[in-house]
Amino acid sequence: MIRRVGRGLVPQITDEILRQIAAYSRHPTQRRRDLITKAVASAVELYADVVEKIPSDPETVSAMYFGMGRGEALAERSLDGFRAAVDLATHRAAEAIRHEAEGLVPDDVRGTLCGSLLAYMGILLDDVARGYAAGVRDREADPCWIRRRLVRGLAGSADPAVIGGLAARVGWQLPAAVVVCSVDTITPLDSVGLPQTCVWDTAGRRALVITDPVEVDAVSAVMRGWPRTGPVFVTVPVPLADVPAAIRWTERARDLVESGVIPADPVVRCADHHVALLLNADPTLSRWEASEALAPLEAFKDEHRRAMVRTLRLWLLTGANAPALAAELGIHEHTVRNHKLRLRAAFGSRLQDPEFVTLLLFALGAGESPALDWVELERCG
Repeated sequence: MIRRVGRGLVPQITDEILRQIAAYSRHPTQRRRDLITKAVASAVELYADVVEKIPSDPETVSAMYFGMGRGEALAERSLDGFRAAVDLATHRAAEAIRHEAEGLVPDDVRGTLCGSLLAYMGILLDDVARGYAAGVRDREADPCWIRRRLVRGLAGSADPAVIGGLAARVGWQLPAAVVVCSVDTITPLDSVGLPQTCVWDTAGRRALVITDPVEVDAVSAVMRGWPRTGPVFVTVPVPLADVPAAIRWTERARDLVESGVIPADPVVRCADHHVALLLNADPTLSRWEASEALAPLEAFKDEHRRAMVRTLRLWLLTGANAPALAAELGIHEHTVRNHKLRLRAAFGSRLQDPEFVTLLLFALGAGESPALDWVELERCG
């Protein structure tokens, strides 16, 4: 009876697991269905052998459930879904046994059968738990998994102590600044060919690499050789704390490539498209761009810098000549000519670049930048 009832339940239990357990219903592939069917059918056959006292090889089923637990750990899934599936299967099987055995065997025998079923499924869950623990040990000793955790930790602003611990385990010296590289790949990658001076997460189809700025050309060259579906996106150097912002820049650059705003070059460097990105930027990128644009003003002493900024801002906004600027600024025409001469020397030919001028005007009105004392600048108009 047990074997007949159990075999009849296999398709029903498989369907219910795929339909009701969230961990399995999200991706109900044929392979997943086949694995669940095999797991349920194997458990049924072994349980029937035990009840009917037929010699069998319990180690085979035990090893299967051990392997499934290990697989869940390596896939970085919890056992919640697996336990829910086992609970569902046990409940359905117990219901069927009670129903089929009613009137055929005494109630105490039915109770014994259901109790032995619960004990049997508990043994299988123990096998799963042992496999899961082994999988956790294996993955946490795997340098690729540690690097993946490190990338995800940086992307998620994890505790610096956690980041430092993970970095130490793979011998990664935490740089003061890093560059984030991102690319969409055709399939997840196992063999990446990257130097050990960077960390990466290539387990999904959007690969992320975090590298020391000095290695960025070598890293982007390797990534260009991967089977990919789009450009390699490369950010400007950022502190470790700004990695989440840098990842957002690559995502925005990807959107701009897809919409045709940025050319789909093999390597898209955010620094080459800063104005396009600034139009949709976040504060971190805005501060960096403003600082870079205004850096030449650091050559002037504080008292001269404020005067230079006033002249530069009005000059860029109006394009006026020296007499007009002098009248607007309330200073001597000769002083304006001197300012313009020194500003041309500081910024060079970039003042002839419309894109840079747009960026510079943005920076002069950005309201915050490490390059200048913005409170003082705003006071001088």
